[in-house]
Amino acid sequence: MMNGTETTGLRRIWRQVTQEAPLWLFAVALTIILTAVYSFNLVLSPQVSVTLGEPAAEEVLAPRSISFYSEVLTEQAREQAQARVADVYSSPDVSIARAQLNKVRSTFSFIEVVRADNQADLATRLRYLSQIEGVNIEPELAELLLGFTSDEFLAVRNDIDRIVENIMRQEIRDNEAALSEARRNARSQFSLTLSPAQERVVTGLVSQFIVPNSFFDEEATTERRTEAANAVEPRERTVVRDQPILRVGETVTAEHMELLEKLGMLQPEISWGRVGSIFLAVVLTSSLIMLYWYRFRGPLLNSPRYLLLLGGLIAIFALTAKLTVPGTSNYSYLFPAAALSMLIAVIFDVRLALFVSLLQGLLTGLIAQESLELAVYMTIGPLFAALTLRDPQRVNAFFRAGLVGSLASMLVILVFRLGETPEPLEVLELLLYSVLNGIISASLTLAGFFVIGGLFGVMTALQLQELSRLDHPLLHELLRKAPGTYHHSIMVANLAEQAAERVEANSTLVRVGSFYHDVGKMLRPPFYTENQEGINPHETLDPYSSARIIISHVRDGLELARKYRLPDRIQDFIAEHHGDRLVYVFYKKAQDQCAEGEKVDESRFRYDGPRPRSRETGIVLLADSIEASSAAVRPNTAEDIETLVNKIIDDHLKGGQLDDSGLTLGDIRTLRESFINTLKGRFHVRVRYPGDEALEARPRQSQPVAPQDGPAPVPQPQSISSPVLAPAQRQES
Repeated sequence: MMNGTETTGLRRIWRQVTQEAPLWLFAVALTIILTAVYSFNLVLSPQVSVTLGEPAAEEVLAPRSISFYSEVLTEQAREQAQARVADVYSSPDVSIARAQLNKVRSTFSFIEVVRADNQADLATRLRYLSQIEGVNIEPELAELLLGFTSDEFLAVRNDIDRIVENIMRQEIRDNEAALSEARRNARSQFSLTLSPAQERVVTGLVSQFIVPNSFFDEEATTERRTEAANAVEPRERTVVRDQPILRVGETVTAEHMELLEKLGMLQPEISWGRVGSIFLAVVLTSSLIMLYWYRFRGPLLNSPRYLLLLGGLIAIFALTAKLTVPGTSNYSYLFPAAALSMLIAVIFDVRLALFVSLLQGLLTGLIAQESLELAVYMTIGPLFAALTLRDPQRVNAFFRAGLVGSLASMLVILVFRLGETPEPLEVLELLLYSVLNGIISASLTLAGFFVIGGLFGVMTALQLQELSRLDHPLLHELLRKAPGTYHHSIMVANLAEQAAERVEANSTLVRVGSFYHDVGKMLRPPFYTENQEGINPHETLDPYSSARIIISHVRDGLELARKYRLPDRIQDFIAEHHGDRLVYVFYKKAQDQCAEGEKVDESRFRYDGPRPRSRETGIVLLADSIEASSAAVRPNTAEDIETLVNKIIDDHLKGGQLDDSGLTLGDIRTLRESFINTLKGRFHVRVRYPGDEALEARPRQSQPVAPQDGPAPVPQPQSISSPVLAPAQRQES
């Protein structure tokens, strides 16, 4: 058997598990959905069976329009650009020309020596000439050289020397075509003064002295061709719906295969490595969102509806990004990522919007072929839009925020594009897309408010604006039937709103919730002090009936809220503004009336609850009690006000009414200060004027009046320091 302590501990653990279960389900579901969205081809297109290099068996039409940067066309253009770059050769080497001239002169010097050798016979001298290294002198030419007179030999020698010098001054590339052309040119430059025999010798020998003086530079050629390839802009390809892609019998090329793949008409092989990387990225994203929500959780943690909404928004934008961003060239810059940040900023808070926008931008860049520019673009613009979205009650606030996001996105484009050689028309196009992006994002955000408010029952700024109008039918009815309660609600709203601003709660929601928290009193106005005019109907009722009537104003208020279709968040203020407190005045009266030994059923004197489950409803609970008690007691010194506020707050803390509200001790301290300062402004000591003495001498109350939700207390001194008055009046406020 477990004792009471163990049972309480288990209940606490079970309550914590059940409260956090939606958050775990959210993280798991978001991980699965985002992994599926980012990993697989989601475009359902008709599948075709084709083989590269083989004829198509059927005609294939484009199922939809698409625009993308073609890697195949881009690579072909780069290859063409490289092919247009000629081979790079070095400059003519003058040293080679000098060496060839020296060779000519040494060769003819040797020939001249052989010519002068009278001791050797003709056959011997011919043999000497045939053995000259690097020069092939045919026997016919050798005989002519040996038979020339000195002047004829000198003329041949000088002409070959002249031709070699002239030709070797020119660029002769190290290839067969260039060398053949140079030698042909050399043979044609013989002097016209030569005899036919001399001409044959010159044309037969001169080409042997012509050699390449410019050589292929592989490194420079590779560099220039690389530069040419890099200068080629990505080739964009666009096809429209029903445009023929392949005709029957047409050979399937790489271009066809690429287009079919982009259209999702080829069944791609699943890259499990990429799926794994995306899964890990999504796990990190979901974990960060989960931890952020848990760390900075508010009352929304207990509402699966809000988690469903957050997950739905993230999933919808992820799916849209998957369908529009990859492979759509510049049109990717039209994706309205800022709409997600602005929606989250208004529905939840700015911090969450910044956090989700950052993660979503990085994931979008991941699916956009790891584009750093697009990732930064999808992150910076939404961040600026969320941070500058102020006063969402005004429609132009959304377009102002969208414009700021557009300007930030434009700067991102300039940062990335100005660092390289920009294409003016393309940059101008991207800047225009950024402006359109801001307009689309603002429009989607506005439209999203109406859809979200209707489908999820989530409070939006526009709904709050509408409900805050004092001419709302329900508030108008409250003013007509229960003017005292109406005035009390306005006072509570002023008190709570200022306090909410101090602790950075949703002050607008607090104000609107305060307006409606007591609407149930309009069904029985005379039973509540603020609406009484000298007659207290509780004097004729037993305490059980009085308590039932007082408690019923919560249930009546919820019925009226449903009738007038108030959002659930506003209904929370009606249900939680008393928590499960005890209607102390009537409980005490029942105890006084019961016989000795008889016990009073405490449950019949408690509100149904629940206790406040948000910071906003917790603030209204405190403000309601403080305003009611201060209106009854009317403290006239700073010490009285501080005593009143501290006692009421301490009573609620001891009773556990704020345990589920999410208010921290720091928040409570700030709320104390805010309530005290506000009441000091309301009940400040006024200047005494002559003639007021008679009025001040009159009793504060001519007859007993009931507290706000209970029977009339006995007359008490005006100071709140009385230990009898304050608790009783506060408990039924």
